[in-house]
Amino acid sequence: MAPTEPLRQRRSANNSKNGADPLKSSPPTSDESSCSDSEHVATTSHFANTSDDAPSSSTRPTPPAFSSSPSAKTSSSMPYLQYVGLLVWPCMLFLPLLLTTTSHHYSTIFPRQWYTLNGEKWLNAELEQGGIWNSNTWINSITAKWYDKPLRHPLGLTLGISAVAIGHVFLLIYFRMHQQQLLGKTTPIQSRGAVQYVYYDALKHHLAQPGGFLLLGLYLTITWVFDMLPSSYYSFEGGIQYGNVALCLICQDFVQFIMHKVEHVAHPKVYRISHKPHHKYTNPKLFDAFDGSVPDTAIMILAPLFVTAHVVRTCNVWTYMAFGSTYANWLTLIHSEVTFPWEGVFRKLGLGTAADHHVHHKFFKYNFGHLFMWFDMLVGSYRSPKEVWGKEFNVGV
Repeated sequence: MAPTEPLRQRRSANNSKNGADPLKSSPPTSDESSCSDSEHVATTSHFANTSDDAPSSSTRPTPPAFSSSPSAKTSSSMPYLQYVGLLVWPCMLFLPLLLTTTSHHYSTIFPRQWYTLNGEKWLNAELEQGGIWNSNTWINSITAKWYDKPLRHPLGLTLGISAVAIGHVFLLIYFRMHQQQLLGKTTPIQSRGAVQYVYYDALKHHLAQPGGFLLLGLYLTITWVFDMLPSSYYSFEGGIQYGNVALCLICQDFVQFIMHKVEHVAHPKVYRISHKPHHKYTNPKLFDAFDGSVPDTAIMILAPLFVTAHVVRTCNVWTYMAFGSTYANWLTLIHSEVTFPWEGVFRKLGLGTAADHHVHHKFFKYNFGHLFMWFDMLVGSYRSPKEVWGKEFNVGV
């Protein structure tokens, strides 16, 4: 045994006797299970790890993604470049804004019968409640045997899924530029450094997760086509209702906070079959956001989505799109392995950041909220990343 091991054991024993906060005394956990054969955990030489169990600096390689580069040096002379990333937020709303506020108005592109009940008097609130799928379509012939109600036309569904996808494309383009330090120097959240990976392999894995986008698409299809949402959700009248978007995000995160807590504490078997697969990532990267299990997605994402739709009942289709795109992309951003320029302001407002969520993945029993830290603050389960600066996390994240 190395000479330092008895000292570490004595420190660990003292921490246990003194009731030390696990957030400050937990030993680093291995991230081997979170990496594929092509991945490895690395830390940067210019970010100090003051944890007792940190590897020596001589054993820590500097990953190319976070090392000094000509682009990083150039952008450091133009610090405002990092704030280009703020544009990713309005870009999440690109499609609903395009189809309601520009010359490419949806009414000039799609037939009226696709988005009105009677195919006439468009923009009439009483009629503008989504179209009916024509009864002679093949899907109606299949469902007619066991479902006797008219099916909703899939225009709104298709546009909604497209809105999320387009917003995600903008996010991925921005993240690639940010990761490559084209907009300024990046900081890995954890002091052991960001997990290294092959970008396009990780991207393909991210998009193909059965417990992620595929299951979410199936949920959206069933609830939309079979008329399981409040009637206003099918309305194309007006534009984005930003107040309702905010209400949906808060309601979704509140219910998700409860379900997340339940998965952790209800029963070990519940945790093992639902949320544990996602927690193999103790040092997550952006592409781990939807890498979990089908039960986890059903419990923590789909159930809250259904509850939210029936609590905030006055959204129109554009608001539903804006909420869905913002939610899915924000949930992805908080799994990032590096910080973003807006996180200082977000933390002051109690909005979820990547560093906040890394606290949960690293220590397991704090920060159960995702988009908002308010609920953790109310029940005492919030821990700020500042508490482990210079230890498990890099200073300033």
